[in-house]
Amino acid sequence: MAKDHSAFIGLMQRARNVKRWPLMAQFQEEMLSTHIYEASVVAHMLGTIAADIFGEEINPDRVASMAIFHEGSEIAGMSDIPSPVKYHDPETTAAIKKLEKRFEGMLIKTLPETLQQRYVPLIEQDKQDMHVRLAKAADVLCAYLKCDYELSKSNSEFANAMQEMEVQLKSYREQYQCVDYFCQIFLEDAKGTLDEQTKDMDWVARSNDVHL
Repeated sequence: MAKDHSAFIGLMQRARNVKRWPLMAQFQEEMLSTHIYEASVVAHMLGTIAADIFGEEINPDRVASMAIFHEGSEIAGMSDIPSPVKYHDPETTAAIKKLEKRFEGMLIKTLPETLQQRYVPLIEQDKQDMHVRLAKAADVLCAYLKCDYELSKSNSEFANAMQEMEVQLKSYREQYQCVDYFCQIFLEDAKGTLDEQTKDMDWVARSNDVHL
């Protein structure tokens, strides 16, 4: 029998209440909703680069969809578990992965039965699917940019995290041409100020003409 109501969208919206990097002092707190948005944009770009520049069989929309739902277990109730806890030892990691799977299943069950199969591969993601791998690369890129931002504000709390992100990003650049291309074309400007990022836009020149 079909459900006459569902908590799925309400739970997804709770991403705005989940704080990332919970054990670390932050210059600017990052909420899960912000991270999901940023990761989805980067994921779509990685998929586009893979498809349009390197001719790979990749659907950018699907990569973005994987990024939208890649934190399903956190939204469903687990919140963000810090990496030093999550990867403390193999037993802890296995237990947390089992919990993640359970919370993902709980999130899916909140949907009407006729919609569940559509969302199963988006929430219970196949780690061997290239679309999922690129979404994970986007996740790492956004974490790298977060660390860089905090360090630019003299927040040494993120120094070790940055080292970890650099190792992971190097690995993704070596594995995937689209990630390396993204880093060459977009990464440095992503770190810049608004003035630096908009210097080539027509409105800047027009504004300067008006005020000179």
